[in-house]
Amino acid sequence: MKTIFAIIGSASGNSSNHQVVRHLQQQLHPEVQLTLFDRLKELPPFDPEESRLQPPIEIIALRQVIQDADLILISSPEYIFSVPSGLKNLLEWCAATTVFADKAVSIITASAQGETAHLELQRIMEGLGAKLDPRGNLLIQGVKGKLDAAGNIWDKQLHLKLDDFANFLSLPYARTSQ
Repeated sequence: MKTIFAIIGSASGNSSNHQVVRHLQQQLHPEVQLTLFDRLKELPPFDPEESRLQPPIEIIALRQVIQDADLILISSPEYIFSVPSGLKNLLEWCAATTVFADKAVSIITASAQGETAHLELQRIMEGLGAKLDPRGNLLIQGVKGKLDAAGNIWDKQLHLKLDDFANFLSLPYARTSQ
């Protein structure tokens, strides 16, 4: 069983990033378990002294889940040409640790534009020691125009990209090419 811990970087409860990850979750191989984390608003503000000396219990638990996962998937919008503050807060709580060292990380940036945040998030994760595979990074521009009113993905090209992405995330269980 492969475990994926998916962090939603949006502060919105039913964001486009939620929809993208839920779609991916349905496409994953049955031997892949994806756990969704969308509670960034519940994390305390980062405190560097507290992070090193006495982190809050929810931060200790979060760090452990990240440590135990086979792969971390971060799906985030771009806010003001950057990584959203809630996601940055989570990553700052992990900076004084080695939970991302040699950890496989995949990044989805689903936003109106997203290029700046997508590159910034890759740099941050590399700085934290994460392993990034270019096949595991996906930029989805104009995402809201690719979803219907109910949040379902109607865009055929996006469906194909997400199917390929789910196949990558499902490695080593991925379907073989025919």
